[in-house]
Amino acid sequence: MPSSDVIVIGAGVTGIGAAYYLRAAGLSYTILEADADLGGVWHTHRWHGARCDSDFVKYSFSFKPFISETCLQSREQIQRYLRSVAVEFGILDHIHFNTRVTRAVFDLAEQRWIVHTSQGTFTARFVINGNGYFSEPYVPRFPGAETFEGEIVHTAALDDRRAFSDKHVVLVGSGSTAVCAAPALAPPVSRSLVLLQRSPTYIYEISNVADRLTRLCQALHARGVTAPLTMLRYYLQAGDDLIFVGFRRFPRLARWIFRRHWLDAVGRERFEAHFRPRYNPWEQRIAVSIGLKEKLRTNAIVIKTGEIERFTERSIRLTNGEDLGCDVCILATGFNLNILKFDMYVGDFKIAVAGINFYKGIMLGGVPNYFHPFGAWHTAWTQRAETVIRYAIKIVAYMNTHGFRAVSIERRDVGFTPPLTPGYITRCLSMMPSFYGTYDLPSIDNLVSYRFNRRSFNFS
Repeated sequence: MPSSDVIVIGAGVTGIGAAYYLRAAGLSYTILEADADLGGVWHTHRWHGARCDSDFVKYSFSFKPFISETCLQSREQIQRYLRSVAVEFGILDHIHFNTRVTRAVFDLAEQRWIVHTSQGTFTARFVINGNGYFSEPYVPRFPGAETFEGEIVHTAALDDRRAFSDKHVVLVGSGSTAVCAAPALAPPVSRSLVLLQRSPTYIYEISNVADRLTRLCQALHARGVTAPLTMLRYYLQAGDDLIFVGFRRFPRLARWIFRRHWLDAVGRERFEAHFRPRYNPWEQRIAVSIGLKEKLRTNAIVIKTGEIERFTERSIRLTNGEDLGCDVCILATGFNLNILKFDMYVGDFKIAVAGINFYKGIMLGGVPNYFHPFGAWHTAWTQRAETVIRYAIKIVAYMNTHGFRAVSIERRDVGFTPPLTPGYITRCLSMMPSFYGTYDLPSIDNLVSYRFNRRSFNFS
């Protein structure tokens, strides 16, 4: 059985970030990746317009900032960036592709993990799990779908190389996926495009051009002056956190901001019908659009709000009686939440994730030598995930210095209310762990919540 200090599960953003810090700490590691290439969702999500909706200057790794004149990056660019990081830091040679983890068992006698995969068994003292939190796509059941003569496809199965130039397309959804995909699917990619949302969501449009401050900090970084870009990353994160807290504290002000943002672009009638959500800002993630306003102005995209009653042979019928002619229905209806994608045991005891205490997005109660870096819900994943990874490596270093073989936290009941309530959380809330130990604000957490304190853990 191949053995190393650490097994890293997943070669996405978390796994590649973990590999960099493990290498810097002199720890041996093996990365187990289920897919044929690295990148995680940036490899598998290939729908039209797939991109990150966080400024990439702060989504990219702190040890390898991405320099660009644009704020947001496409799926293809993100995967190229991750591959370049993996090549530059010798990470690629440590990845076992097409190796899906099926079961992980912590051997209490040997104090080691035995990880079973589709390509054999691996062992290590520690596991860092970066398998992501989405699983299978969420596909609602619609009456009459079996009689529909067109095509129904979820974005998870969609390839952006496809064109629908002779098809009337209806895109169903209101979250980030739909908002990103709609401008990319609009004519001439399709003959016509209707964006159908069950209820409105908050959307904020940007130009995607980096501002002068960002360009200046990037230029200085390219010349070896790194401090300004580091400070900019913190400034952008603090801004994200301030908006998150401020919008939730002052929802009437936030609603007014969104009203001003959209009223001139779409007019009062369309704003009232399609851009006034039933919930307050930042109760769900705010979708970021690029080019949506212009597509709406020119009617390249027609937006509709209503619930689907049923499919007919050639259309989608809404509950208000309206029929939408449709050749292709694309479902941007999201994914189901699944934080642990394999069976996990401590000795003979099977770990159930539902309700388990999840300390600082790093360790599960009663699971030794296991780290599960988890980013913040409302901002760039890497802004907290990197800090969590470095924190895990501090724990390992402390154990090596003092001769400990195992580390864990106690199992205990923890009250948990999710900070956001999108569908993928509300549908799966009963299966989620209970997060605690941080403020859920990376600009604060990264300074105060991840100071190592040995008394927070059980060492043996």
